[in-house]
Amino acid sequence: MSGVLVVAALRTELLFVRHRPVAILGMGDKAAPRLVGLVRRKRPLGVLAVGFCGATWATLPPGALVLASGVDGLEVPGELVERARTMLPRAEVGPVATVKALADPREKARLGLDALAVDMESAPLARQLASLGIPFLILRCVLDALWEDVSIGPRLRWTKRALMCARRLAEGVRTLVPVLERTA
Repeated sequence: MSGVLVVAALRTELLFVRHRPVAILGMGDKAAPRLVGLVRRKRPLGVLAVGFCGATWATLPPGALVLASGVDGLEVPGELVERARTMLPRAEVGPVATVKALADPREKARLGLDALAVDMESAPLARQLASLGIPFLILRCVLDALWEDVSIGPRLRWTKRALMCARRLAEGVRTLVPVLERTA
């Protein structure tokens, strides 16, 4: 068995992460089968899935960290979430919703009834990891606020935000990898 595997959909999300091993899985549903192959080859002690998300609550500003307590009805292991919450006290903790395509402000507001944030990979990744019995955590950083549409607007704004979020995710990785290492 190897240590903790850190995964993300995009290279940018791992830009400042110094931990190894890391893997870029791609966006959406195609990420889960890639994860299964990696897990079977590397046999990690745990997996930390990181990436960008959209806020579904007006109180979550860009750059806020979201620690998923559940994804689309699947609970993230509670004892891990509690230890992670202690180590990352400024992160918002709550459910995350997964969608097939980028969510516009109206969709994000609708999803806000059941989730803090929205992304495109967490649910399939969580289902696979749970079925394989691998401890995992999901950490997201808010790229777009509730009333912002990431699919429109000046590209420079989203690039600056992505870099800010990548830095925040790297800080989160440094903090949370030891939480997963202690599950072994």
